Amino acid sequence: MKIALISEHATPIPAHRGEPTDAESLHLCNLARNLARLGHRVTVHTRCTDPRISGRTRMGRGVVVEPVTAGPRRPLRADEHAEHTAAFARGLTDRLRSDLPDVVHAFGWSSGLAVLAATRDLACGLPVVQTFHSLGVSEQRVGLPAPPQRLRLEAALAQHAGAVLVNSADQRFELARMGVPRSRVHVVPFGVDVDHFTVEGAAHGPWQRRRPTADRQLRVIAVTRLDPLGGADALIDMMVRVPDGELLVVGDPHPDHLAIDPNVQRLERRAKEAGVNDRVTLTGAVNRRELPRLLRSADVFVSTTAYDPYGGAVLEAMSCGLPVVARAVGSVTGAMLDGTTGVLLRSARPGALARELRHLAADGTQRTAYGIAGADRAASRFKWPRVAAETERIYERLLSTASRLPLAAGDHA
Repeated sequence: MKIALISEHATPIPAHRGEPTDAESLHLCNLARNLARLGHRVTVHTRCTDPRISGRTRMGRGVVVEPVTAGPRRPLRADEHAEHTAAFARGLTDRLRSDLPDVVHAFGWSSGLAVLAATRDLACGLPVVQTFHSLGVSEQRVGLPAPPQRLRLEAALAQHAGAVLVNSADQRFELARMGVPRSRVHVVPFGVDVDHFTVEGAAHGPWQRRRPTADRQLRVIAVTRLDPLGGADALIDMMVRVPDGELLVVGDPHPDHLAIDPNVQRLERRAKEAGVNDRVTLTGAVNRRELPRLLRSADVFVSTTAYDPYGGAVLEAMSCGLPVVARAVGSVTGAMLDGTTGVLLRSARPGALARELRHLAADGTQRTAYGIAGADRAASRFKWPRVAAETERIYERLLSTASRLPLAAGDHA
């Protein structure tokens, strides 16, 4: 099968190189690789964001990245994508025409809009799959800006696509409220590289594994954005109530830019005012090759983000054998099993978080049980080969349905 993966706003190249990157890049990279391992030929069409990379890039056997020049060759802000979607669609039409795939898979609403325009121009009835990792209505609910036209377009694109993929049951419910038939929407979760994020392995340098004892602290780790939506403020407030703990917060700026980042400055002030600055470390962004070592150095993983449509950080922690205490939002609720792989909380109140951490600090058996169950669940349900196989089955079902449909009059020509 020839598969075209379309993403206007993300590229799999950083994830392919092991650099700090976003969840969309990770999804594109791992899905493409694992579809190729299933015997398919995969082309990822993405907007060119790097002036040094304008031609095709191979990502291993069976996977090629084809950048499309549309607008400035730099990453765009969220509010800039729409103005370059038409140019991206024109370039995409040319690419698809020169190498017609069997199925087209769009990621995100702006990519879906470009695919809609391109497939109409081609007039060849290409089967279209649409993935929504995040929905505008969900982002509005937590205070993120989402233009009204995006909400309307997401509903229209979902109606047009042959199949719609989402990460969680919550997103499926939101689409049902928008009038999209449930039979067309499939929950295919975000995945985790269980060969990279493992229980066994070293934690070198300053991240040597620690265990809480009479003279050692409980090491708590969070991988999150540092703006208020990421919940790091609540984590710092929580540490006041965990006097025998230390906190590592991983995320956002390059370590060289920590001193000038406004979110880092805000959080450092908060930690100093709370009197816990000697027990809180903001590491900045961490290379993905090193992230498993950092996770394995901790005793508990905590997630307090107000919005998590992927659940990737929680899955990576589980895969490394960490017990998880998390706010029950988005895809986190599907990733975890409350009381089995960790604890799900309705809110990120510092008191509730601290209470669970103190309990886990005192109960090594419970920590171990959560960690074992989490690693087993990550490996059995969320590894990328399974995610790719589930996606492949949706492609095959869509192609089978399309082959049984009668041809329109214009298709006989």
